[in-house]
Amino acid sequence: MKGNLRVTKMSGAGNDFIVLGPEEARRLAGDLPEWARRVCRRGLSVGADGVLVVEPCGADRVRVVFVNPDGRESFCGNGSRCAARFAHLRGRAGGFMTLQTLIGDVPAEVDGEIVRLSLTFPEDRGSVRLEKGSARLEGRFLVAGVPHFVAVVDDVAVAPLEIWGPWIRRHPRFAPDGTNVNLISWRPDGTLAIRTWERGVEGETLACGTGAVAAAAVVRARASPEGVRVVPASGVPLVVAFRQRSDREIAVLEGDARLVFEGTLTEEATSGFSAC
Repeated sequence: MKGNLRVTKMSGAGNDFIVLGPEEARRLAGDLPEWARRVCRRGLSVGADGVLVVEPCGADRVRVVFVNPDGRESFCGNGSRCAARFAHLRGRAGGFMTLQTLIGDVPAEVDGEIVRLSLTFPEDRGSVRLEKGSARLEGRFLVAGVPHFVAVVDDVAVAPLEIWGPWIRRHPRFAPDGTNVNLISWRPDGTLAIRTWERGVEGETLACGTGAVAAAAVVRARASPEGVRVVPASGVPLVVAFRQRSDREIAVLEGDARLVFEGTLTEEATSGFSAC
C-alpha cells in the first residue's frame, strides 16, 4: 500500500474520519476500497468510521466520496459535514457550498466549527415488528440517505444494542442492503438520547448523523417538534431542525466538525495485517 500519504483526521460529534484531498486520492486510485479497509482498523492503523475523499468540482461545489470501513461506498451525514469544513479550511469553497454526494446534491453551511446540512426529509417506510426468541422489538424503518431502523426504548444506556444491533442489521426484513439500527429514549433534560449500530462499520459508533435525522423524524411524527437536540453515545450533541422549503419539508443537521490532526502515513500504517 502507499506510504508517505498526507491525511487529515476529523470528527463530527464522535464519528471519526480520515480525509483525503484530490491529490492524495489520485495516488490511491483503484486501491481506495482496500486502503480504507486497512487504515480504518483501530489498534493496528489510524482507525476511523470511514474515509472521505473531498474534491472541488466547480464554484462552491465539492464532490464527496465516502467509503465505509468495509470498503463500500455510501452516504454519511456527519462525514459530509466534515467534508464541508475540510473544503472550506483548504480554501476550496466558501461558507456556503453544495456537496455532490452519492444521494445527490446536499447544501452545506460552514460556521466556524459548526456545519449544517440541508437534507431531504426521511422517507418513512412504516412500522416493523421483529421477534427472536423472547426478544421483541417494534420500531420504524426509514431511509435518510441510508436505511435506518429506529426503536424507542426505556433507557438506551442499558439496552442490549450489542445483541440487537447485529441481529437487526442483517434481518431478512431489510434484505438485501441491511440497515443501521438506532435505539432512542428521552432524557430528563428533554434531549433525545441515541445509540447506533452502523452497517459498514459493523459495530456501535459514537454518533451517526443520518441516524439522528431518522430518529428526529420519528419523534416529529409523534410529537411534531420543530427541532430535536439529539445526544449520541459521544455526548456531543447534534441538532436536527425541520424547515419548509418551497413545497417540501427538509431536515437541517447541525453539529461540530472538528479538525483533530494532520499527518503523514508510513507504508506500515496499512501493511502487515489483514483488512477489516
